[in-house]
Amino acid sequence: MSNELQGRKVAILAADGVEKVELEQPREALKEAGAQVELLSLRTGEIQARNHDLEPAARCRTRRSTNSTAWFFQVGR
Repeated sequence: MSNELQGRKVAILAADGVEKVELEQPREALKEAGAQVELLSLRTGEIQARNHDLEPAARCRTRRSTNSTAWFFQVGR
């Protein structure tokens, strides 16, 4: 287990219908690398994750919402 992201904050942006494994696996990998992970969505509360895009799989708690019209991502070290 590496701590290469120790002290870093990482936001995951997701909405209702997200594939459960495509949300949970990266989130767990980020946490194992030491990141502080926060799930953001269009509203606070919960979003509905799915299995195979069809079956409800899990309710995922969102910590904050965003009503942004656009996103700008600046990547750096």
